[in-house]
Amino acid sequence: MPTTPTANALPRRPRWRSLAILALCLAPMLWPVQQLADRYYRNELASQNRQTLDLYVANLLGTLHRYETLPQILSGLPALRHVLEAPADKQAADNANALLKQISQQTGAEVMYLMDATGETLAASNWDQKDSFLRRNFAFRPYFRDAVDGRLGRFFGLGTTSAKRGYFFAAAVRDGERVIGVLVVKVDLDHTERLWVKRLNNWR
Repeated sequence: MPTTPTANALPRRPRWRSLAILALCLAPMLWPVQQLADRYYRNELASQNRQTLDLYVANLLGTLHRYETLPQILSGLPALRHVLEAPADKQAADNANALLKQISQQTGAEVMYLMDATGETLAASNWDQKDSFLRRNFAFRPYFRDAVDGRLGRFFGLGTTSAKRGYFFAAAVRDGERVIGVLVVKVDLDHTERLWVKRLNNWR
């Protein structure tokens, strides 16, 4: 015989209603947990970003430090001094161009160039390129004036010829106490950033 429900049997509540009631009861408890988790992961992300930035700055400063003494060291090279003493000597200019190109390739500098005391470029590592610095005058640049005044010239900005960002270091070339020229090394920061991003991706 079929069974009939007893008088005290309760009707079964739909499952979705029970779940909804449970969710409403748990919501006040879950919200603080969600806030704590959100704050934790935000702090972790900020910490990672700070560490990444610190590493990038250290890498950039290390790169620049390798180049800042080059102008002073190279300013004493006989091939460079010769072209300043005899700017009309084509062979001297050719030798200086070849030397600057070789050193630039060995050190990774974007370009190296030698100016006379008026700011005219007599030799450059990019002498054979269409955007060569040869015969261009950069006396208006702050690094040139700093070098002529006896300081290490430093400047960050866009190249007027290449339109590329770079960091410039410059030092005077002297004959005794007299400044006869200025030697400049430009570092390509775009290239440095690309290398850093590649290295960072490899770490990850």
